[in-house]
Amino acid sequence: MKESYPKFRDDLIISQQKFEKITYYVIKDPITQKFFRIKEFEYFITQKLNGETPPEQIALSFEAHFNIRLPLDTLEKFIQRLESLGFLESEISERELARLQYQKRALPGKLLFIKLKGFDPDRLLNRMIRFTRFIFTPYFLFFSLFIIFLATAITISSWADLGYSFSGIFKIATIFKIWIAIFLVVVLHEFAHALTCKYFGGEVHEMGFLLLYFQPCFFCNVSDAYLFKEKSKRLQVTFAGAYCQIFVWAVATILWRITALDTGLSSFLFVVVITSGITVLFNFNPLIKLDGYYLLTDYLEIPNLRQKAFGYISALLKKRFLKPKDSRIEVSPRAKKIYIWYGILSLLYSALLLSYVFIQVERFLVSQLGGFGFILFLLLIFLILRQPARVTLAGISQFLFIKKEKILVPKKIIIYSAIVVALVLVLFLVKLELKIGSPCEIQALEYFVLKSSPDGTVISELFQGGSQEKKSVNLLRLFADDYTSLNLVTKVKEGQKVKIGETVAELSSPSYLSDLAQTKAALKKAEEYYTLLQKGARKEAIQQAKDKEAQIQSELKLKERELSRLSDLHQKNLISSQELEEVQTEVSVLANQLKIAKNELKIMKNGAREEELSMARAEIRKLDAKLEFLEDQISASQIKSPIQGVVTSISSGGNLLSIANLDTMRVLINISEKDLDVLGEGLRAKLKVRSYPFLSFWGKVTKISLTADEEVAKKIFPVTCKIENKAYLLKPGMSGYAKVYCGKMRLASLLTRRIVRYLRVEVWSWW
Repeated sequence: MKESYPKFRDDLIISQQKFEKITYYVIKDPITQKFFRIKEFEYFITQKLNGETPPEQIALSFEAHFNIRLPLDTLEKFIQRLESLGFLESEISERELARLQYQKRALPGKLLFIKLKGFDPDRLLNRMIRFTRFIFTPYFLFFSLFIIFLATAITISSWADLGYSFSGIFKIATIFKIWIAIFLVVVLHEFAHALTCKYFGGEVHEMGFLLLYFQPCFFCNVSDAYLFKEKSKRLQVTFAGAYCQIFVWAVATILWRITALDTGLSSFLFVVVITSGITVLFNFNPLIKLDGYYLLTDYLEIPNLRQKAFGYISALLKKRFLKPKDSRIEVSPRAKKIYIWYGILSLLYSALLLSYVFIQVERFLVSQLGGFGFILFLLLIFLILRQPARVTLAGISQFLFIKKEKILVPKKIIIYSAIVVALVLVLFLVKLELKIGSPCEIQALEYFVLKSSPDGTVISELFQGGSQEKKSVNLLRLFADDYTSLNLVTKVKEGQKVKIGETVAELSSPSYLSDLAQTKAALKKAEEYYTLLQKGARKEAIQQAKDKEAQIQSELKLKERELSRLSDLHQKNLISSQELEEVQTEVSVLANQLKIAKNELKIMKNGAREEELSMARAEIRKLDAKLEFLEDQISASQIKSPIQGVVTSISSGGNLLSIANLDTMRVLINISEKDLDVLGEGLRAKLKVRSYPFLSFWGKVTKISLTADEEVAKKIFPVTCKIENKAYLLKPGMSGYAKVYCGKMRLASLLTRRIVRYLRVEVWSWW
């Protein structure tokens, strides 16, 4: 019976590629849809495994071809490795293929990488590629680049409208639109990958749903791109999805710009713009297995970069701590740098992302179920991290087993025990200063500010800090409501030192000065009129009134005689009735004038009435009050400094004038409520400002606010410190970082302070 030898499978697909002048061969297993890369040495052996050549002959052929001796045991191990991968035609390979095809992923892998195959799109893609070949022409490339450039210009020019539309996206009604937009964008993204792969001659047999690090995604298996000899084609397949999304973003941006805002279509297009832009950024993250990762692996030409990087770091740790017999790690210097950097960054990213997810899950479960939620969270952590913890503990156990003989030496046991005792003593006997730090802001301990307001008033604000803080605000209305013109005339310059009581500004108005002059003139006239009423008429005026009365009486007598004579003539019909009536009218007028003259003469003789004198006195009092009010405003318009300090600013609007005492500064520190138990007035505080990073300023806590700051989400209590500023280096408005020295505490208390607070408050609240 003829003896059978190992035979390499005929259905495996092999592609020859070169990288850095080294020939590689990519092998695709059509059954498991997995890819493997081997070098020329391994490829030579696989081609000799034809089922007829014995291993001894293969070793001789290898030595003759490469002039390198190949030990039989090494060859046997390589053949066994091929058999375990299912590359040989044997019963063992068939079982291994079945196992690889249906192997179950560990629980952590299931939760972090859930892959659900949807359908085989190959036949659909064969039909689509007939109608979409124009996409891969240079004409469409230039057209798409123009569209992307136009959309970028529109985005820059319409940034304000983008902000307006973005403010309305966070609504319940837009959730459905976001889902539709994400679905459409991601489907186009995956079909772009698939069509590009088909265009270059590859096959696509898998599309479906993916949950990567708890984030929903779609996927399209374009692993056939590994068979492309040209690196550019592999990169194009990987970049096609992202480029498609960028093009979709550009088209949606242009359509959004030409549609009317506040419409349903505009809202949906804006959602497409946002979702496509965000998903592009997410896909370019190289630390997770999405487009960015595969672009990086194709560019570096290192398949399975993540797996190899983790394997290399694991091998380094084993070599460092476990020191196995065969500790050689055959990796090129270039690959070493890549593995170390990528492995560390990927581990950090995974750890941070998982930590964030775990924290959010823990908060949700505890908020809903209390202590039972925390127990459920611990159970979830145990299920997820069981396998990694088991591997880690096994490594630690192996390390301790290897180091057992060295550790259990009596001398070392004494040394280790002494170190433990020393650490315990340090924890409970050594005391260190507890420092509470926070960002801070510098303000003057005393300041005086003049502010203008649109209603024609000037607001003066005086603040005096210290243990008893005082703040006073006064409103100075310098004019009546009719006067709106206000002029500020400063009497000092910025940077000038002023003393208490020194005039620093004057406020005036042209309308006010005019009103003051008119009031003075009216008061003078009223006083003269009152004086005239008090003195009564002069003798000359009385005599003139008598003469006027006598004259009118004489004229009346003459007119009466003339009237008597004309009456006789009228009876004899010698004159007309009109002439008689004219004389009668003149007599009547003279009689009235005589009556008025007698009354005026009587008034002059008797003097002014008491009512007239009262009215005159009232008018004088009214004008006196108005004049006093206006003169008080003159005095008030001369604004004097209530403090000693320096003029820090002069402006035409807002804060018209600011004066601050820079001898002592006030430092405002926002301290968390969790640290109020160790704070108190009189504690020392150390300050460093960004303007003088090499200088330290010392002060004391003077006040702890009784209420929390409501303008921030966290419970923050403002703490005030007083710091001497003899060199005038500190200025109002500076910022920095301050630490309050709260006294010495045991090192153990310092290290466990936050943990104890969490247990005593948060954990207590669960039950």
